[in-house]
Amino acid sequence: MTARAAPAEDRAAAAGEPPLKSLGGSVGGVDFGFDRCDDPNLLSITAAQARAAALVDAPVPAERAALAALRGRVSAEEVLSPTPLPPFDHSAMDGYALGDLGVEHVVRARLAAGAAGLRDALKPGEAVRIMTGAPVPPGALAVAMQERASRRGDRITLEQPPVRGANIRRRGEDVGVGDMIVPAGVALDARHVAILASAGVTDVQVRRPVVIGLMSTGDELLRPGEPPAPGRIHDANRPMLAALLAHPSHAIVDLGVAPDDRVELRRLIVDAASRCDVIVTSGATSVGEEDHLAAAVAEAGGRLELARVALKPGKPIIAGRVGRAVLIGLPGNPFAALVAYLVVGRVALERLAGLEPRRFQPLPGVAAFSQRGPGGRTEFAPARIIGVNRAGLPMIEKLGRGGSARLAPLIAANGLAVIPAGGGDVRPGDEIGFLAFEAAAEL
Repeated sequence: MTARAAPAEDRAAAAGEPPLKSLGGSVGGVDFGFDRCDDPNLLSITAAQARAAALVDAPVPAERAALAALRGRVSAEEVLSPTPLPPFDHSAMDGYALGDLGVEHVVRARLAAGAAGLRDALKPGEAVRIMTGAPVPPGALAVAMQERASRRGDRITLEQPPVRGANIRRRGEDVGVGDMIVPAGVALDARHVAILASAGVTDVQVRRPVVIGLMSTGDELLRPGEPPAPGRIHDANRPMLAALLAHPSHAIVDLGVAPDDRVELRRLIVDAASRCDVIVTSGATSVGEEDHLAAAVAEAGGRLELARVALKPGKPIIAGRVGRAVLIGLPGNPFAALVAYLVVGRVALERLAGLEPRRFQPLPGVAAFSQRGPGGRTEFAPARIIGVNRAGLPMIEKLGRGGSARLAPLIAANGLAVIPAGGGDVRPGDEIGFLAFEAAAEL
């Protein structure tokens, strides 16, 4: 379950893993050490991400979805436009379509948006009163803005001669027939819906939702609504992960709380693997006497690919497969589980959903605190931005006294401080990173 230190690319090649673009690296001159790992018993963050990605053989299958159901779904194929956009030459504004480029014209007709247009071409000296979006009549050389024309009866006089083609939106100038309007492998949002609707597309091939089973482990955990009891705590991880993973491209299955019993845990994992694409557990990933997850996976016929990562908190992460299901085992402490998912676990889920994993890109900033260096593990801590320095970099304040079980600092935070591995003690003004919660939690 452990891996000796080596360059991330060498470890990936030795394991037969597909190449994965670095999801981190140097940002604003700060080397976050995602490839660095001085401890022979730990995997670097980059290597752990590559191992997690390699667990996914292929995205989930595709299905068709209507426009109203596309937000948040992942496109499974390129969509080509069946029609040009705009579909016909039309006026870009309210004004006058002109039969020549002179300044004197006689108004012959009126066209509003939705009109069928004129059959006969405009002749020199003729004009048509035209509204925004109305089809430009044949023979029109330009559209003059109404603010630049004075009208008396059926005659108009322009302030100056118009430019040929002015204020006319030409057929297909935005999109031609057969042009790609939506690529494959993107999370669809309102922008994609707009262009699909404009092109007359009514449904699209998208990846079906990834079925995610959420399981907490531990005899100490109380279910929601259970009264407090000596030595027992309420389960925070399953509700937290359910909220984090709530998305149109996911279907959440609540697998409940598993006991600290290897045989029962194995049975629950086998059952979950038969009906889920991925199983996300929390707890039982360390090496204590009651940490049975690794043994239960092995007895279920599964395989494990990583166990300890150069990450603080969140070092004990298990990732592997049981049958057709990917298994991501997160630490039991809530903050450690959150960090481990955001940094490593999400890579596998994005691959399953049909996405290329997003770059893990902290914003450059400077510390507004002092602390001892994190050693060989990249450290993440609840933080908030309290201002900017003279160079315009955000000043990052670390919140709380540390500890992977603490949740109160997260409430006051608006992101995570990212403290590079391998550096010395942190002093005010030292360059560090900042990962905003909005960016981190986004699919």
